[in-house]
Amino acid sequence: MRIISVRVSAVANVLALVYALVGIVVFANYEMGAGQSLTLPVGIVAPFLNLNLNVKLARSLEGGDFGYGALFCAAAVLSYALTGWLTGLVAAVCFNVMAKWTGGIDAKYVSVTRDVPRVGTSAL
Repeated sequence: MRIISVRVSAVANVLALVYALVGIVVFANYEMGAGQSLTLPVGIVAPFLNLNLNVKLARSLEGGDFGYGALFCAAAVLSYALTGWLTGLVAAVCFNVMAKWTGGIDAKYVSVTRDVPRVGTSAL
């Protein structure tokens, strides 16, 4: 069996979820740290490739503002999720093009099914 393409939307959605989790971690790090700003990427971020627009949000001068923190958290999650989705989209398209050009990737496929007893037969 050879893998010659992947579903672009599925890869983009999975990377959006992974990057959204990274956004939560980045926000938590910002909240617990002493940094003066939170940098949010929007674009394509991958190893050896960084095509993004960075948005810097300054820390509130008034400490303990819950609404401001909630807004920053939502912005971090959405920004990272959008970045992950765009990155996944580009990565999947590039994979599909290269896999078709080179003939794909060899893969082993194992089908695992569970035997379900028929009605009227013993499962032992």
